Amino acid sequence: MLIAACTAAPVSTASPTPVATVAAISSPSPTPTATRLTFASVCGTITDFVSDSAQTNGSLVLNSPGRAPLRITIPAGRLGGGLAAGYGCIGVLAGVPYPLFDGFAPTGPAFVASGTFPATAASPAPTGFVLPQSCAFVAPPAVSTDQTDWKVDCGAANNNARAALGPALMQQGWTSCGAGLASAQWRKNDVTLAVAESSLAPGDYPRLTQFSRVVSTC
Repeated sequence: MLIAACTAAPVSTASPTPVATVAAISSPSPTPTATRLTFASVCGTITDFVSDSAQTNGSLVLNSPGRAPLRITIPAGRLGGGLAAGYGCIGVLAGVPYPLFDGFAPTGPAFVASGTFPATAASPAPTGFVLPQSCAFVAPPAVSTDQTDWKVDCGAANNNARAALGPALMQQGWTSCGAGLASAQWRKNDVTLAVAESSLAPGDYPRLTQFSRVVSTC
């Protein structure tokens, strides 16, 4: 569940709530749980914070060990001039050229404690596959009857996602079904997972696709 940021209260050292602090936020309203069936979040230490205003976007960068820094755009008016620092988990939406800020995730499955790897979460998550620390989910999964798609950012490896994700897939027991044009398929038991390369256009990322039925005979 993603929760829109509110004015920060003092954080107990025993609490998993992110250290991120926000001030001067204009009338935030948490997203109702019943309407948020899918989510993606990325966690890390916040740097390069640029406050938004009613007319202009802001931005921040999330840093997590083993992964390239991820820049996130704060849509104009989203924080109303608030401030953020420290460690936090950010709900993300697809955006161009960077993912969009969709609120802080202080509790629940969207929050990943500092030092936990990988420092990213999605619901639903790929069955039988944990994203390596070098990559992060950058949009809520797109769920349909036949398949579920995830957009992932792997930093400099976005130009060769198959090579970047291949070792993690093998380590987690997946069998390669071969590669096609800018894509590859893997199978584990009765689950098929495809990796598609990014076009490298702004806002486009490598994509994972998990099918509702086995589509490969490998």
